[in-house]
Amino acid sequence: MSKLGINYDDLLKKIPYKYAIPVLIGKRAERLKEERLLRENHAELAELVNEAAVELQEGKIKMKNEDMMKLLKPEVK
Repeated sequence: MSKLGINYDDLLKKIPYKYAIPVLIGKRAERLKEERLLRENHAELAELVNEAAVELQEGKIKMKNEDMMKLLKPEVK
């Protein structure tokens, strides 16, 4: 048993491939890190989105290619 209380034999019962266990653990740890960073940066991201919306409202942001946006506008009959 490791310091973390993980029993490798129990892991082998769930995943019977001893070389896959560290790979799976590593990939999951990467995803957890990304999720944590997203949660931590959520407030900062919300502030940036708000700032961008205010700039758009104040006319500080201009659309470069309005013709492309017209393609997205549905035609109503």
